[in-house]
Amino acid sequence: MSARLTIVIVNFNAREWLQRCLRTVYAQDIIDELEVVVVDCASTDDSVAFVRREYPTCALIASDENLGFGRGNNVGAKQSSAPILLFLNPDTEVEPGALAELLSFMEEHPEYGAAGGRIYDGDGELERSAGTWPTVFSLVLDRLLARWPILRSALEHRAHHYWNYGEWREVGWVTGAYLWVRRDAFERLSGFDRDIFMYYEDVDLCYRIREMGLQICFFPGATIMHYRNKAPVEDKRRKRMMYNGLYLFSRKHYSWRCKGLTLLIAHLLQKG
Repeated sequence: MSARLTIVIVNFNAREWLQRCLRTVYAQDIIDELEVVVVDCASTDDSVAFVRREYPTCALIASDENLGFGRGNNVGAKQSSAPILLFLNPDTEVEPGALAELLSFMEEHPEYGAAGGRIYDGDGELERSAGTWPTVFSLVLDRLLARWPILRSALEHRAHHYWNYGEWREVGWVTGAYLWVRRDAFERLSGFDRDIFMYYEDVDLCYRIREMGLQICFFPGATIMHYRNKAPVEDKRRKRMMYNGLYLFSRKHYSWRCKGLTLLIAHLLQKG
């Protein structure tokens, strides 16, 4: 039987989380219709040996370098064949039955090039997993609020109040932590932008999918847990990658005036 869905998980030194993630993936009621691919980015925490030992049917790609999120997912997608792709972070747990309904929706509605579901963090709080198309103002505001966590938390709580995560809706983007993409669209776009190591590559892909004339949806029934930022990445390096991602995204998609403003503020925030 041909696989209906390929799940690609890019891993870097997140063995403990990967173990929990794979356990929930392989517990899905449609596991016999799934193709699971783990792309390991030169981990030093025994991740490769663990996958080989515990999940011999999982397709394992052991890279000798850290490919980053976008390139790693591109490699995993290329080494698989199912018509629908699910890019899943290793620090997630998939709720029982979460995949079947959204998979059927994607198969029955070719007008949707990408989709995402509801995500809860480790404390049981809703994460912002989808949204309208980001403007320059919203991108800059997001970076500003990152410096004041209390204010950001209050505003996000208010945003959750107005955004009903219990309703299906069309959106501008969905997060790369749990991103469903139609393979034919993904391949026509040559996948994620390989120049973006991490951050904004998901928004960039969604932008290009919409430019193709396809739609993107948020599907509330497909729920996962996401233990955000548990994978070991230094804060300074994370900040630098986020700035670089924003720089590359803005350079591609905004006019020079908007781009200049975004990049100037992002650069100042990075140094702050």
